[in-house]
Amino acid sequence: MDKWTRISGKLLAASAMALVMSSSLVACGGGDGGSTVVPPPPPPPPPPPASSVTISGTITYDRVPFNTSTNGLDYSSTRQEPVRGAIIELLDASDSVIASSVTGDDGSYSFADIDADTDVRVSTKAQLLSTTGSEYDISVVDNTSGNALYTLKGSLVSSGTADSSRDLNAASGWGGTSYTSARAAAPFAILDNLYEFVTTYQDVDPDIDFPMLNVYWSVNNRASGGDISIGEIGTSNYTRIGGVPTLSILGDENNDTDEYDSHVIVHEAAHYFEDQISRSDSIGGSHGGGDRLDPRVAMGEGWGNAMSAIILEDQFYRDSSTARQERGFQIDIENNNVSNPGWFSEFSVQSIIYDIWDSVDDGSDTVSLGLTPIYEAFTDPAYVAAIPTTTIFSWLDSLEQQNVPAAGIAALKSGQRINGTGPLGVGETNDGGIPTSLPVYKLVTTDGVAARICSVNDAKTVNKLNNRDFLLLNVPTAGSYTLEMSRVSGAATTDPDFRVFDESDTFFSGSASGDVNVETVTLSLESRDYFISAYDFENLSEPGQDSCYDFTVQ
Repeated sequence: MDKWTRISGKLLAASAMALVMSSSLVACGGGDGGSTVVPPPPPPPPPPPASSVTISGTITYDRVPFNTSTNGLDYSSTRQEPVRGAIIELLDASDSVIASSVTGDDGSYSFADIDADTDVRVSTKAQLLSTTGSEYDISVVDNTSGNALYTLKGSLVSSGTADSSRDLNAASGWGGTSYTSARAAAPFAILDNLYEFVTTYQDVDPDIDFPMLNVYWSVNNRASGGDISIGEIGTSNYTRIGGVPTLSILGDENNDTDEYDSHVIVHEAAHYFEDQISRSDSIGGSHGGGDRLDPRVAMGEGWGNAMSAIILEDQFYRDSSTARQERGFQIDIENNNVSNPGWFSEFSVQSIIYDIWDSVDDGSDTVSLGLTPIYEAFTDPAYVAAIPTTTIFSWLDSLEQQNVPAAGIAALKSGQRINGTGPLGVGETNDGGIPTSLPVYKLVTTDGVAARICSVNDAKTVNKLNNRDFLLLNVPTAGSYTLEMSRVSGAATTDPDFRVFDESDTFFSGSASGDVNVETVTLSLESRDYFISAYDFENLSEPGQDSCYDFTVQ
């Protein structure tokens, strides 16, 4: 072996040794020369399938607004609004309730800890329910289908293994020129107005409780009276059915639908408030702008109109009707220039109440008191239990006990040609063109001295000014008394009748025998004040007649 070969062999051996040392250093990461190579850890196992999930979403309905030029509905501007405060349930395949809640003010809901891989559906009821704090139970039902509660149901779908979102929208059903599918939005549009109604009062009185309220709505509800179970409701109205407070709302397409007429809904709800939370003495009946009404009717209808504008914060009361709901009418509740102003005008009443609430000074309006004193005046026990019937006089007297600016209230009254004072309207001079309508209350005593009263048809009949005359009777000593109403002038043949009321305008007794020209009854009366409504039966229907009477008690 030559010298070059020996040198090359040594170099190769040295290189091999260097490679071995280099590999060892990399493998042990700087440890001692005896360490071994460590393999990387295995990947983690996949997580187990979820045992529960959260299902959430938003519930909305189609709101059809007004065309403010025609006062009809504008379907081209339909928008989706949240279903607020409604009962929402998660149902299984057999429609059993898995979970229940209420929708938020944005229409949202969320159900947590729902079993994974379970078939479920979301169902929203047209019902507001609170059983703690401020209580209420308000349901929109189909009076032409056994009072079935309206519900909006989603599809039955597996809950899966991951959280998911399910939104529902109640559609209007409008197909472009007519309704072509279910009008699912209607009950929820009505319900949302009532949610606004309830929450507005809760802002004033967090402890207010609302008695149970049913709302009858159906596509069959039409403007003919008769059998409510087939939709013959006459008009949208408030009443009690089987003792249960009930709103009936029109739904007759191409004639008169009211489900999107928010002011109509709140107006009727205001009658419910009067009857159940405050007091209502109204005898009902038809009414309109410029009518000279029985003052109890004027008070109730003016209150309803004003509250619709206050609750909705919209001074324009609109009501749609006709073919395709494309026409209607409006009332500007803020307008103080009314026809036939006075204590017998619903427009005068609504003007005064609205001006007390609003923050805009106009005409004689210089007060801006908000809803609180209005609410407190209506719910004051003294107002609710007073013997005088509910008129603008008795309510303003209650309001004036709420520490309100007397001068400002007096200016509002004067602006509507109301000048009587106190709950009896003492000193009123505006007779509405019917002199016998004053004084508002005639006083009668138990000494047999006659009080002159009249029943006339000068402002039309049934529920108009001075169809009925009002008396107040003070009985100083309990005992048996004879009440007599006898004709003294007017129509030759009359049918006098009267009704006697005790505290809170609660019917006590009456006399309606049909006897000609005289009516007499003997009653056992306690020592207290009584309110008496006296009239000629002929003025409870058209054409009516004019007649006057002497009323005695002895």
